[in-house]
Amino acid sequence: MLLLWGLPALSQYDRIDSLLLDVFGNDKALNHLFDQPSASSYIYSGINCDSKTFYAGRELGDNMYSLNGNLYMFHSGGLYFGASGSWYSDLDPGYNSTLVTAGIRKPLNKKKNLSFRASYSRFFFNTADSATEIVFNNNLGAGLLLRNNFIGGRLSFNLLFGKEIGMNLTPSIFSNITLVRFGGFGKFFLAPELSLFIGSETIEYENGSSIIDPLDSPSSVTKYGLLNTQVYIPVSVYAGNFDIEFGYSVNFPMAQDKIFTYPVSSFFSFSIGYLLPLN
Repeated sequence: MLLLWGLPALSQYDRIDSLLLDVFGNDKALNHLFDQPSASSYIYSGINCDSKTFYAGRELGDNMYSLNGNLYMFHSGGLYFGASGSWYSDLDPGYNSTLVTAGIRKPLNKKKNLSFRASYSRFFFNTADSATEIVFNNNLGAGLLLRNNFIGGRLSFNLLFGKEIGMNLTPSIFSNITLVRFGGFGKFFLAPELSLFIGSETIEYENGSSIIDPLDSPSSVTKYGLLNTQVYIPVSVYAGNFDIEFGYSVNFPMAQDKIFTYPVSSFFSFSIGYLLPLN
């Protein structure tokens, strides 16, 4: 759910762009809670597992899986705060990072089908040595959500800062298709989602690529653009205060360097969460 740094990945020169994984990773159930205002207060806790780890559709490691845990309180007035932590199978130490977040979510119209979210997040890293450089340790996030009972759209923006500054933008559309209802509030449903990830990619050049004056030629350049398109197909169950989700994601990554391509990739995810009402 959080950040990965210093990992080898496939690229033109075995380098990976220094921007991070999208702030809340692939835990879609938690993402929906951040976006949607509620008339009641509650505590939410859950765990999410991804069978592989990606940055913008680029696989990090070799079949490296991750576990992400979270605990958040959401107030009926719109405020929320909490923390998340991430463990990765191929890292040493495995527990890599902790995210602490505080934010607000508010409806923007009487129908309450249009809402706004803003948040601040602080990252804390558990690195193997003090020489590891962390260039981003703060994030300012904002989002807009428009939805009805069957379909919705979301726009999320992140401003990352620390020793450097970075930005990413994620527009997405999603649906909610109820298959079976049971009990008073239980249901079995599909919630497919299509999202784009727009961010920066560092393109590396070999030294001396200019035959006129190689010393004046930059070794790298940063370009912003569409880095990945993701299709997410989950099967979800609400049962009492529990929500369980099993999903399959397909990535269609794009490189800003036109002479290089990334393969289409996919992974499975599983999450389970518990919602404790407070009023």
